[in-house]
Amino acid sequence: MLRVESISYKLNNRPLLKDISFCIRPGEMVALLGANGAGKSTLMRLLSGERKPDSGRIMLYGADIKGYNRKVLATKRAYLQQYNPITMAFSVKEIVMMGRYGFKSLSSAKNDQLALTETMEICGLTDLADRSMLSLSGGEQQRVHLARILAQLWDNKDSVLLLDEPTNNMDIQFQHQTLAIAAAMAKKGYMIIVVLHEVNLAAQYASRIIILKDGRKWWDGTPVQVLTPQHMYTAFGIHAQAYTDQSSLKTIIVPKEIKLDAGKFNTNLKTTQQPVYKLKTIETDELINLQSVKI
Repeated sequence: MLRVESISYKLNNRPLLKDISFCIRPGEMVALLGANGAGKSTLMRLLSGERKPDSGRIMLYGADIKGYNRKVLATKRAYLQQYNPITMAFSVKEIVMMGRYGFKSLSSAKNDQLALTETMEICGLTDLADRSMLSLSGGEQQRVHLARILAQLWDNKDSVLLLDEPTNNMDIQFQHQTLAIAAAMAKKGYMIIVVLHEVNLAAQYASRIIILKDGRKWWDGTPVQVLTPQHMYTAFGIHAQAYTDQSSLKTIIVPKEIKLDAGKFNTNLKTTQQPVYKLKTIETDELINLQSVKI
């Protein structure tokens, strides 16, 4: 279990997180939502042990995370950061295998190879194994880093995966595949915490959602409980409607269109009127002629 107990954090005397508490149990996939600057990535850095809270504590399997040495911590949590720049021409499989370094004295070469093979396969990287990271697109690089942190904890389900915007730069197929992988890992017993900007992806894949605002936890519950029009307006400043998909029973958020007066932009330029197209009504005899045409 991961337990967060009243943590607060300041940077340059500016409060970024204020008295946040929650706990996550094995098998849960929790999505962190919130506007830019709400504190999501800062919270992830604290959960990873990269930074320490000014007050409160973070307990991982009954022990304060501050008490773990780096090697032991690497076997209990993996952290996919928002930005993972690579400047050297490592191959894809070399990057993925870096996730196994924490297990060097604890795991056999056979287990390491199995973790490499399986994580690359589920992330769709098998055909890219020998490619240089520098030759890949941003979305492909993100999938490599996902495989790396999966390999890190591949044979230890008593652990937590921290994913900070894992779908960055990905097309729609791999956005869904990435979150499907995370959800499947949760079903295996892993604890998953994922930062997302796309509300509907969170609703579709997470079992629970926490919304942060101004460094505080405002809502914590199931997608149905948390994703309401009122909460969307308070957290994000948007008017939206919430629907339930009848086939999946998942919540769908549909933001209302924001309309701006183009006349207030670049006032030295004239606003171009959009052309108006009129549809010609097809008479009955014309329709008959069209239906007789063979294509």
